[in-house]
Amino acid sequence: MSAQGKTAPAKKALKVHVLRCRGESCDALLAFEENSEGFLLGNMIEVAENDGGQRYFPCPGCGGRNLVEEVEHQGKWRTRVFGFVAASGA
Repeated sequence: MSAQGKTAPAKKALKVHVLRCRGESCDALLAFEENSEGFLLGNMIEVAENDGGQRYFPCPGCGGRNLVEEVEHQGKWRTRVFGFVAASGA
């Protein structure tokens, strides 16, 4: 069979949704979007808060920190949330 007769496998569509706080008791929305693979859309590491080298997005609901990091994925640098630190006194 020729290469023209074969169909390319369909690519799995990525779903995009609003980033939610990773705190166990919080489900607040943050002003960022992530795809179904867990990567934020755009170069979000640049807008993350920085405290002693720790990058994070503060939660408007509980005040906790959604920790972010840059990782290489398919040859590109991407930003993802990798952890959560509760607000002091919470």
